[in-house]
Amino acid sequence: MPRLRMHFTADDLARTRIVAEPHPMWELVLSLHKARLSRPRSRYADWREFSLPRLGSPAHRRHLDLLTTLVPPRGNFPDFLTPVCAAGEFGAALDTVLSTPKARLRQEMAALVGPRRVSPVVTRLAEGSLDGLRELAEAVSWYHCTVVEPYWQSVRRTVGADRGARVADLSEGGVERLLSRLPHGRWTPPVLECLYPVDRDLELGGRGLQLIPSYFCHANPVTFIDSELPPVLVYPAADLPVPRDGTASLVALLGETRAQVLRALSVPRSTTSVARHVVTSAASASKHAAVLREAGLVTSTREGHAVLHQVTPLGRALLDAVGG
Repeated sequence: MPRLRMHFTADDLARTRIVAEPHPMWELVLSLHKARLSRPRSRYADWREFSLPRLGSPAHRRHLDLLTTLVPPRGNFPDFLTPVCAAGEFGAALDTVLSTPKARLRQEMAALVGPRRVSPVVTRLAEGSLDGLRELAEAVSWYHCTVVEPYWQSVRRTVGADRGARVADLSEGGVERLLSRLPHGRWTPPVLECLYPVDRDLELGGRGLQLIPSYFCHANPVTFIDSELPPVLVYPAADLPVPRDGTASLVALLGETRAQVLRALSVPRSTTSVARHVVTSAASASKHAAVLREAGLVTSTREGHAVLHQVTPLGRALLDAVGG
């Protein structure tokens, strides 16, 4: 099996770090892969149920066409879409993407599309024109607001739990222990190996390594195509339990099933999805959602034949207060 081999020096070990927050552009790009998987992991089932109908909107067809051209189902996507920047802030990350120098845009887009005919939108972007960048900004912002932002709390919790485990490894056993326990990796000093589409060796050369746990990275770790960029390794965040210190108080306040429903709605779900998640009937799930809605903890909107529920800011504040 082909592998990525990252070669460390003593300086690289000293400069290895873990990002504090999820990286919005890595999550966005990798989620585009999950939207097109025929058999996704169960982690993404509810997200796909929520997202796929929204991505089919005819009004935004050109946005989706641009994004799926930039991020094909298999193979490489341009490095400029996932900039080296502070994680956690979508607006700042998008600004960095839009500030990509024209020469780099042309180079990376040429490598992506090659000699084949592409849409005028893609051509304008490859030329680095203002119209092309504006269309990219519109497409990325639409996708983020439509299907990524509604799930961002779930992304943050999963990534945060994984980061906590890595920080514990680092504090208890140093970088060696951190690297030896990294998901989907094998640490054989001074080389970190992981499965990769092609055989590749990357000399870190004293630059260190930025580790980026990712909710939407589901299989093998990924890194930049350009070895001259600051080294990163994006790896699947583990499915670790999130502390729930306030479970008893939340159950006492709402009742056990209703507390489960409120927690389930920390990400948007249909009534059927809620029922499946808390193992109850659709009628019962609908009734509990109605009570939470009357209390101002949940909002419900009709989407075609389904009703979509999600927590309100007040419901989110309650969940955050009890660690739910």
